[in-house]
Parts: sequence; structure tokens; C-alpha cells
Amino acid sequence: MRPLLALLAPLLLALPTAAQTPAKVDFSVVDARMQSLVARYRLDGASLWVSHNGQPVLTRHYGGYSDATRIPIASASKWVSALVLARLVERGTLRWDSTVGEWWPTAPADKRAVTLAQLFSHTSGLPGDESGCIANALTTLQACSSQILAGPMIAAPGSTFAYGGLSMQVAAAMAERATGLGWDVLFARELTTPLALTATDFGLNSTAPGLVVVPNPRIAGGIRSTLADYRKLMAMWHADGVIREGPNAGQRYLAVATIRAMQRDHAEGTVKQDVPPVPQELSAWGYGFGHWILPTSRAGAPVVESSPGAFGFQGWVDGAAGIAGVFMVQDANTRMAPEAEAVQADLARLLDPPRFTQSAGPAASPPPLPGHQAVRGRPRNHAK
Repeated sequence: MRPLLALLAPLLLALPTAAQTPAKVDFSVVDARMQSLVARYRLDGASLWVSHNGQPVLTRHYGGYSDATRIPIASASKWVSALVLARLVERGTLRWDSTVGEWWPTAPADKRAVTLAQLFSHTSGLPGDESGCIANALTTLQACSSQILAGPMIAAPGSTFAYGGLSMQVAAAMAERATGLGWDVLFARELTTPLALTATDFGLNSTAPGLVVVPNPRIAGGIRSTLADYRKLMAMWHADGVIREGPNAGQRYLAVATIRAMQRDHAEGTVKQDVPPVPQELSAWGYGFGHWILPTSRAGAPVVESSPGAFGFQGWVDGAAGIAGVFMVQDANTRMAPEAEAVQADLARLLDPPRFTQSAGPAASPPPLPGHQAVRGRPRNHAK
């Protein structure tokens, strides 16, 4: 008979951490800010979910949004798609240093050395744009990727950061070739089923119910989702790869080593050629696999990980304050990014007050979940 502690371990892991969250937090300032942005920008609505040290502390809907609201999340898709590839790496089906040439022997010679890691960190040397076939619903992922590979390179692999969706389209096509399965099957097997996501697909602007299958899914920006689904991703990430909700709560989804490989700044040391407006305004930023690594304004605080979409939607994890969250809107990120940053600052101030007082040092801050923080720097050889 297995020891009682071994039998209870998955259940204990699934339980939220009760300690370290300030009692009776007054979120009125956050509510007021969210209600104000809905009114000022005449949005259909907005939603917000927050956890602190693994314990959900806030779920709010504003305006016309509800639990059933499903919206396109644009580039917040990148972090989601990266998880599928990470699972294939853990299975041994792919490696982060797998090359295009291994799975695409007919690819042009200048593309064959491009690695999976480079494809999912915008450092492949492919153009940083969203043009061409990736928005074509009448083609397939394989045909589109062949078209992308037939196009020009703008730099040598690994030398330049150029933000865009072309390289991620090729990465997903590599996954199809390596497994012999379509991306929709991989997406279900590696993501939506284990994490119990019921409203996340590549339907983008579709209003069709259920899960829509797209022959040429837009890997870097084609997902539509809900607050309830995306929060499961952020909770898992903040728990260093342990599922926090659903029938598989307490089970490990990704190994810690895999999370760390994804968190490294893979843009470090590259020429920054094509960068979206919001990161350009920051003095220092990095890019992991599918998500940004952003500096904070709080002295001594680790960086914040986030994945903002063009319409303003974003999930984030603040390892210093022990916070994970989802900011759900549909507008424009150039307008919503400052709003999201202000909400995040309010939440950190409310939930992590010692960091905002001069009398309390960093040691007084509640600790993040074990080992969780974004990793600055990277070795020359990507982790496999």
C-alpha cells in the first residue's frame, strides 16, 4: 500500500497557498481603474483575473463581459503555441536545437541551419512581419511554411531579433512533420486536453461555438480564448509547470528545466531590427520562447513575463510580487499597454506592500512560488 502522504501529494499540490496574501485587500482602486478604461475607450467590456502566491484573489468582469466572453488574443497566442512545442521537446520528438533541415531537407540552403529555438524567439533570420500566407485560410500550414521558406532571409540565423509570425508558422509545420499529426491534433493532445481548456482554438474572429479547426492556423496570433481558459495557463506557469485547476490539478505539465529554458532571454546579444512599439519604449527587455521578459520599475524586483496581444489582451507573471494575472480587453495594445501596466502596479502595491515602503527591505516581501523567476542571459547552446 502506498504511504498516505504519497497518495495525498497531488491534492496538496493543487491546493492554493493560503499564506502571504494580505487579509481583506480592498480592490476598489483596481475596480475603478478598470471601469474607467471601459468607459473612456467605449469598450464592450473587460475582465481581470489575479492570483497571489498561487491563491486566486480576484476575478472581475466589467461592462458587457462575462465568463462566456471569448475574444481574439492576437500575439498572446505566442506563449500558448510555445507550450505545445515545449511538450514535444519533453517527449523527445523535437529538440530546441532541431533544425529546419532535419525535417525539411528540401528547404533552401540558407534556412536549413535555423533551429526551433530561433524560430520561436524571433531570431531565425526570417523577416519580422505578418504578411503573406499566414492569414490565408484557404491554404494549409505545410503549404504556407513552404512558401515562407522559399522567401528571403534578412540576416544570419541567431544574429538578429525581428518580431513576427513567419518563423513560428514554420516551427509548427516542423512539429507536424516530426509527429505525423496535424497542428489541431497536437494542440488538443498537448494543451487543451491536459489543461482542460474548453474555449481556446485558432478561430480568431470566428463567432462559431465550440472548437474550430483551421487548416492554416495562425500560430503566432490566431487564438481566441476566455478569461477562464487563459488563467489556467498563467496559474500553471507561475506554479513552475504544475497544473492548478481542472481534473489534472496537481499533475506536472512541464518540467522545471523546460520552463527555465523557455524563460531565458534568447534575444540577448542580437541586433534588434524589428521590435513592436511598446518594448521599444523600455530601456531593457528580453524575449523567451513566445513571451516578453520586461523590466519593472521596482528596485530589486525580478522582471515581469508577459505576452501582450495587438488588441490589448495579456497574461503576465510578476515573480517578485508573487502575482499571476490576465488582463482581458479588445481594443489596441498601444492604448491598453499603459492601462495594463497601471493595473499591474496597483495590484503589486496592494498585494506586495513591503516592496513599496522605505522601511521594509526586499527580504520582507512575500516569496514567489518555489524557484520562479524569469532567467536573464542564456548559454550559447540552447537547452535541449
